[in-house]
Amino acid sequence: MVRIGIVDDEKESREQLLSEIRRFEAEYRMEFAVQEYDSARAYLSDPHSGCDILYLDIDMPEMTGMELAERIRETDGEIILIFCTNLQQFALNGYSVSALGFLVKPVQWYSHRLYLERALKVLEKRAQRANTPEKRRIVIRDGAVSKVVDAASIRYVEVQQHYLFYHIQEEQDGRDTVVKTRGTMQEATDLLVPRGFVRCSSSFLVNLEHITAVSRMNVYLGEEALPLGRTYKDAFTRDFSRFLAQKGWGDPC
Repeated sequence: MVRIGIVDDEKESREQLLSEIRRFEAEYRMEFAVQEYDSARAYLSDPHSGCDILYLDIDMPEMTGMELAERIRETDGEIILIFCTNLQQFALNGYSVSALGFLVKPVQWYSHRLYLERALKVLEKRAQRANTPEKRRIVIRDGAVSKVVDAASIRYVEVQQHYLFYHIQEEQDGRDTVVKTRGTMQEATDLLVPRGFVRCSSSFLVNLEHITAVSRMNVYLGEEALPLGRTYKDAFTRDFSRFLAQKGWGDPC
C-alpha cells in the first residue's frame, strides 16, 4: 500500500485534500495509507513517518513546508514531494528540493489527479528497477570472506550487540544458514527495506515474502516466531498490508 503524508497546519485544508485522495481511491479502485500532520515538527517527531508521497503546505508557523522539505532532502532523496499552498510565488523554489510539482489551494480534482498519477508512475518505475536480479544482490562480510547473497533468500536479520545475524534459506535444500557479520540494525535496515524487508521489533528485520502468519504478538516464518514489538506494530502493519494488497491477497491485519 502506498503511504501518503499530508503536512498542513489548517485542518480544513487537510480534510479537503484528503477528500480528493479518497475520490482518487474510489475512481481508480486503489487504497492508500494516509497520515495527517498539523505541523512540520509533528512530522519530524513521528518515528514511523516514512512516506512514499508527501503533500506539504508552505506557509506554516515555526517551520515552513520548504524548510521541512530541505530537512527531508538531507537524508531522503526518494520521497516524492508535492507542495500544496496558496503561495504561488514559492512555486519555483520547489525545484530546489526536487519537488514533483505545485498545487494551488483549494486543490482542484483535475490537477491533483494528474500529479498523483505521475507520483504513482514514479513509484512503479522504482519498484521495477529494484526488482532486477542485480538490485536484489547484496554483499555480506563473513569473517574474511565477502559473500554475494540474493536478498530474496534472506528470511530475517537479527541484531545482538554489535553483530548482525543473517538467516538465509539455501536454494538447494531449503536449509537455514546463519551468516554473522559486524554491523548495526540501522545499516541492515537501510540496505534491505528497499528490497522488501520491514522491522517487526528493535532486534529483528523480516523479509515480507517469508512471512506465513501474523498474530497480535508475533510474526511467523513457518514454525519460527519473531516478536512483534509494540513500538513497531503500526509501521509493520502498514507495510505488511501494502505488501498483501500488491499481491492481491487482501488484508488480515
